[in-house]
Formats: sequence, C-alpha cells, structure tokens
Amino acid sequence: MAEGSGTIAVVNNPTLLHMICDYAPDGLEFAEIVTRLHTSLTDPGSVLIRQTATPPLDTISVGFVTGQLGLGPSPQRMVIFGNAAPRRDQEEMSAENRGRGLRYAKLDNDVEVVSVDSQYAFSFIKDRIVEYRDVASPAAGSQFRSRDYFPRYVAAIVDGDYSVLTDRLDPNSIEEVPSHLVAWTDGFGNIKTTVRKSHLDSADLAVGDRVLVTLNGVTLAGVISDGGFTVPRGVLAVNAGSSGYDDPFVELFLRVHHMSEKTAAVRFDHPEGGTPLEIEPLRSL
Repeated sequence: MAEGSGTIAVVNNPTLLHMICDYAPDGLEFAEIVTRLHTSLTDPGSVLIRQTATPPLDTISVGFVTGQLGLGPSPQRMVIFGNAAPRRDQEEMSAENRGRGLRYAKLDNDVEVVSVDSQYAFSFIKDRIVEYRDVASPAAGSQFRSRDYFPRYVAAIVDGDYSVLTDRLDPNSIEEVPSHLVAWTDGFGNIKTTVRKSHLDSADLAVGDRVLVTLNGVTLAGVISDGGFTVPRGVLAVNAGSSGYDDPFVELFLRVHHMSEKTAAVRFDHPEGGTPLEIEPLRSL
C-alpha cells in the first residue's frame, strides 16, 4: 500500500517484538510502554509488537515464555523484551526506587532478548546464549522504569544500535531452571511444569503407569500418558506437553468438556509459578 494521507505503509517482513510483562492483559501499563516504544523507534511501522501477560511478580513464567517463543522457529527478526522484577532480595526501602537493570542476550538462532535481570528471566535460554551483555539502562530514578527508561534501550537494540550494551557477562552465571516446579498455567487450566520428559524416563515412569502428584498441598492420582486426550474424562494426565521442544516439559492435564468443570489448576488450588511438585509411582496395596 502506498504511503500518503490516510494510508498505512505495509512492511512485508517486520521485526517481531514480543513484550512479556507481568501486567494485566491489555492493561494501561502495556499501553504506556508500547506508546513509549513507538516514540523511541526510528521506524515504528517496521516493528510488529505482540504482548503476552504473565502473572504478577512471576519471573519463572517470564523465563518460560521467553524460552518458548525465543527457541521456536521464526521467519523474521525477533526481539523479546521481558519484564518482571519482584525485588524479593530487597526487604528495606529502596533509594530512588532502585531495582534490577536490563540485560541482553543473543541466541544461537539470532533471536535477541532484552530482559530485566530477575531470577529466572534468562534461565530457559541459558544453554543457547552466544552473547550476554549488560545494558546501560538506569537502575533507579523512577518507580515505573519499564515505561520511563527501558523502552529507549529496547528500541535502540531493535534499531540495531548496540552502543547501549556494556559489560560482557558469563552465561554460566545465570541460575539453572530447577526441576519439579510450576512454570505456567494456560488458559484451559493445564499446568506446565519444569519436569522434562527425560525426568520421567530416568525415573522409569512409562505411559500407563499410575502416579501420585502432590502440588500446593493437594495430592491427586494420575496416569502417565502420551497426551491429555488419551485418558478418560476426569482422569489427571501427566504427559509430555506442547512446550519444551526436543525434551518437552511435562504438564498436568485434567480433561474437561466445559470450563465450569474443575480443571487441573482448580483441583490444585491455582498454584503460583515456582511452586514445587512431586510425582511418584502409585504403589499397589
């Protein structure tokens, strides 16, 4: 489409910018940050911004989504902006609203990630990082740094201006992803965990085996399956799910026909990201 009054230029292969933030879906915070990004980008029309909301203060969810998007196929340039900074290591008041700054990672598939340096933000992509750098963004001075400071640095990287990168860092310093934690709950109430299929294999748990799953103070019987729909309705399936690629993450899938029924998330009392779980064989009496 030609540019002109009342027309919009169509970019055939725009840069894909994923925003993964712990704000309410379609909330004001997203709107303000997107606006600042548009004012900072050299050519905002050449950037397609997509928003994904994670639960508040949930760094493992930000890391999980970053890994799922960043390690997948992309036919175009992709930049991921992750943001969750719970400041759990700061019990006292913080001068000038000081918090953690931004860090940058380039992956071996050329995907670029700019994220707040929070606990698990880079953990799910750690093994694929080929360049890991600090970003010269202020760590203090505003309660809403995500709006007031971060967009200009994210926009600079999207624009190809890497002068905002500073110290080179060692990816080995990034915290590993612990096994047997809740990572993400999808919109159907299925609970994705940091248990890998290889963990089930190493525990000699095979399809058809009965297990006990303990999570969030609740214990339920389940079945190791090769898919959530391969067990009868109302049976808890413990199966390699749709996330995690070569070694999929295990999810807890309770098949329901209506969302008014008790999903896995409901049965386990809506566990937060990072909540530990146990999966053990159900021994016959």
